[in-house]
Amino acid sequence: MKTAIIIGAGPGNGVEISKRFGKEGFQIVCAARTQETLAAVVTELKEHGVEAVGVECDASRRTDIASLVEWTKEQYGQVDVLVYNASILHQSSVLDVSAEQITKEFEIDVLGALDAAQLVAPDMVERKDGAILITGGGAGIHAIKSLPGLSIGKAGVRQLTHMLHDTLKENNVYVGTVTIAGEVKRGTALDPANVAEAFYTLYSNRTDVEKVLSAE
Repeated sequence: MKTAIIIGAGPGNGVEISKRFGKEGFQIVCAARTQETLAAVVTELKEHGVEAVGVECDASRRTDIASLVEWTKEQYGQVDVLVYNASILHQSSVLDVSAEQITKEFEIDVLGALDAAQLVAPDMVERKDGAILITGGGAGIHAIKSLPGLSIGKAGVRQLTHMLHDTLKENNVYVGTVTIAGEVKRGTALDPANVAEAFYTLYSNRTDVEKVLSAE
């Protein structure tokens, strides 16, 4: 059985991505900051017949991510797929937002993704197999003036994804991003289930580095 870690396994995209990979027989390791979130997500996954466990993890802390990766390897042997879905939203004007707030969001959006990739990549390179998938946002292409931290973070993680893709492809390790250009909302084109399907399509095809999903 292959194993997938979902960092940022919340009730929207996170749980649907988990379901989609679980449907294909993956053991799912859900990672989130609180036990309350994890308990709800794991319960929902198990109700859908998905093998899942929850592990507390603060994506802004490399030590937390390292512990998560090591625990997963001890329990299941290896990490076949890493999905980095962590992000935070903070509305502000670019003239008012503090450097501390921008730093906090950058740590989650970009540095957490970098840490996670660096921690799983060596084993994937050695096996010449594996995939790293990252949730992007349309704000990284067209900035949203009320979300300066998110816009800067998603621009950074988009470039990070492209660099990881170009660096790891020669070792048969796939890296890709789903760029969500709009508000994720159930019953729309940006339903979390559609986001999850886009992730699995990228993983299955292993060709395109980026898939842009829009509300239209």
